[in-house]
Amino acid sequence: MASIYLIRHGQASFGAENYDQLSPLGEQQCRLLGEWWRARGFRTGTVLGGPMHRHRQSFEQFAAGFGAPLELEVVPGLAEFDHENVIEVHQPEFRDKAAMVKFLTEHPKPRQAFHEFFTHAVTRWTGGEFDHEYNEAWPDFRKRVVDSFEAMRGRGGDILVFTSGGTIAVILQALLGLDIHRCFALNGTIANSSVTRILYRAEETTLHTFNSTAHLEIHDDAALITYR
Repeated sequence: MASIYLIRHGQASFGAENYDQLSPLGEQQCRLLGEWWRARGFRTGTVLGGPMHRHRQSFEQFAAGFGAPLELEVVPGLAEFDHENVIEVHQPEFRDKAAMVKFLTEHPKPRQAFHEFFTHAVTRWTGGEFDHEYNEAWPDFRKRVVDSFEAMRGRGGDILVFTSGGTIAVILQALLGLDIHRCFALNGTIANSSVTRILYRAEETTLHTFNSTAHLEIHDDAALITYR
């Protein structure tokens, strides 16, 4: 059976004006993944990625660690959903990014606060009552991701995919028959630079490994494992 490896991007710039940029730690996470991949003699096969800057940066750092020339094919359908729009529709005051940064900076537990209002925003987005208010409705996001995954399966052979947590969660939702709640519960647990492996052939597709961070765990440094 061939494998599809879904790789979440490295840590992005949480709380910054531009989230779509790897932090120095995010770069390190993906570089370590490339080194680990090479050390174990794993194949890369076809390499695909979403169109976000953090997706390309993750690929570039992986390639640097892998130590061999690789080419990335960008697939627009593998883009993450527009989380900023989802948040802003739910909490219009956060259209001013400075206001959100100020709120998080002043909160005693900024990551917990972000998780709470983000969860409420996603619940509203996926609820189906307000689809017309968003740049991309939940059904449209889900369809383009699933369509991209099916096209991916049609290629055959091993495939590496650099993308985001929401995209990975939707693929697993379709594969495992999960409801929306469980889909986004998974999304919240997907670590930066983690690897989810799917085995496939003909009409058979099976989840093999979810959210592996073995390439980080071998360094015995808990600070390497992040989720935002």
